[in-house]
Amino acid sequence: MKHWFLNVCIATALLQAVYHAVRVLVSYRVLALGGDAVTIGVVTALFSLAPLLVAVRIGRAVDQQHAAAVLRTGVALTTLGVVVIALSNDLIVLGLGNVVLGFGQILVTVAGQGFITLLSKPGDLDKGFAGLTLGVSVGQAVGVPVVGLIAAHSSDGGPVQTTLALALMAAVSLTSIPFAWPIRERPQSRKPSAKDQQQSVSSMISTPGMRPAVFSSLIVLASVDVVVAYLPVLGQQLGFSVLLVSLLLTARTAASIVSRAFLPWLLTWAPRQRLLVSATLCSALPTTLLPFVRNPWWMASLLVVAGFFWGIGQPLTMTWVTGLVTAPNRAAALSLRLTGNRLGQVLIPLAAGATAGVAGTASIFVITGGLLGTAAVSTWRAVRSE
Repeated sequence: MKHWFLNVCIATALLQAVYHAVRVLVSYRVLALGGDAVTIGVVTALFSLAPLLVAVRIGRAVDQQHAAAVLRTGVALTTLGVVVIALSNDLIVLGLGNVVLGFGQILVTVAGQGFITLLSKPGDLDKGFAGLTLGVSVGQAVGVPVVGLIAAHSSDGGPVQTTLALALMAAVSLTSIPFAWPIRERPQSRKPSAKDQQQSVSSMISTPGMRPAVFSSLIVLASVDVVVAYLPVLGQQLGFSVLLVSLLLTARTAASIVSRAFLPWLLTWAPRQRLLVSATLCSALPTTLLPFVRNPWWMASLLVVAGFFWGIGQPLTMTWVTGLVTAPNRAAALSLRLTGNRLGQVLIPLAAGATAGVAGTASIFVITGGLLGTAAVSTWRAVRSE
C-alpha cells in the first residue's frame, strides 16, 4: 500500500472520530445549556452552513494541486472549532464553534477525496474511495463510544458533562498532524488540453446522472446526521443512558465498516447499479421504525441494517460523480456532491427540528425514511436509463 494512501486514511480516521464524536456531544451540550430539539436542529445546520457556500471553490483549489494546503488548514480549523465548543457557556458561542468545525471538516473531506482522484490509478477509484470511507467509519466507531464513556463517567445524575470529552477530541485532532502534513500532490505530467478545461457548476449539474447521484448522496448523509443528532433526544425520552446511545450509534458505524471493507468483493458479486439503489432503499424502513421499537436490541438491529447500506452509498456515489466529468474537474465534481450533502445537512435538520417541535421526535425518523425511499426511486430511474 502506498504511503500517501495510508496517511490519508489514518488522518481521515482520526479527524472523523473528532467530527462524529463532537457532533454527538454538541447535542448533549445544547440540552445542558437549556436548548431543545428545535435548537439542536439549528446548531446542527450551522455545522454545514459555511461548507455549503464554499465547497466547490475548495474543490477547484484541490484540482489545481493545492490539496496539501487545504488539508493542513482543515486540521487547524478542526482543532480550533472543538476548543471553542469545549469553552462555550452559551448557545451562541456553541453555534459559532460548530460553524468553525464544519468549515474544517469540509476542507479535510475535499482534500482527502481529492488526493484519491489525484494520486490513484484510474481503475482504482472504487478501491480508493472504499478505503477512505472505511477510515471515516473506523474513526466514527472509535470516537463515539470513547466520548460516551468519558461523558458518562463525568456526569453524576445531572446534565451530561461534555467538556472533558471535548478536550480529548481536540487532542485527537492534533494527533492527525504527523499523518496529514507529509502528503504531497504529484506534479502534473502535462498541460491540460482544451477538452480538459474547467467545467462550470451549471455544466456539471446538468450532466445526465449528476443530479440523482448528488440527491442520493445528500439523503444518505443527511439521514446519518439526523440519527446522530436525534438519537440522543430519543434516548433521553426512552430513559437510555448516554453510554447506551453511544453504543447504538457505534453499531450503525460498525455495520458501515463491514460494508466498506467488503465493497470491492460486493462489486464482483452484485451489479453497481443494484448496490447504488440498495443504499437508500434498504435503509428506508429500518430508519422509519427506529422510534417505534423502543427495545435497544431491536434498535441496534435496525441501525446495523441501515448502517450497512449507508456504508455502501457514499463511496459508490463518489465514483459515480467523478465518472461523469473530465479528470481535471473530479475534485470540483466531488465538491459539488458535497455541496448537495451540506444543503441536505442544513435544510433537513432545520426541518427536523421544526417537525419535532410540532409532531414529536418520532416524526423525524419517519420523514427521513420517506426521503430515503424517494432517493431510491430517483437512483433507480437514473441507473436504469444509463
